[in-house]
Amino acid sequence: MKIQTTRFGELEVSSGEIYYFPEGLLGFGSVKRYFTLANPTGGPFEWLQAVEPPNLAFVVCDPITFSPDYRIKAKKEDLESIKIERVEDAIVRVILVIPRGHPERMTANLQGPIVFNAKSMLAKQLVLPGDEYTTRYRVFPEEALAGEKA
Repeated sequence: MKIQTTRFGELEVSSGEIYYFPEGLLGFGSVKRYFTLANPTGGPFEWLQAVEPPNLAFVVCDPITFSPDYRIKAKKEDLESIKIERVEDAIVRVILVIPRGHPERMTANLQGPIVFNAKSMLAKQLVLPGDEYTTRYRVFPEEALAGEKA
């Protein structure tokens, strides 16, 4: 199927590449179908692009890339709607926020990871309880940025 996007123009995407989010994403509950795109310039970032509307896309990344100890603790019932039976079937991504003109201030929503089931093509955004993770985790810590500027 041909899908029109604001950022990438018209793309050919097979129906088998489209994830269905039964509950949508937080703040976008009515948008249920998305697909992922590798970053055209390479690297660890991907795009989570809505099938419709064409201007809705998020930069996502495997959180292990910048937070090697990251682990989600999900209850079995949290993952029933996307039919996760084994941990190996789950792909975890987090949404990144990249301030225009200041990529060094990039943050990741570690409290709201997205879990994909590549077998069933279902996905869900979780909201992790507690305060172990934040919605604005600094991908590049202040100390690292200060060292670069020196």
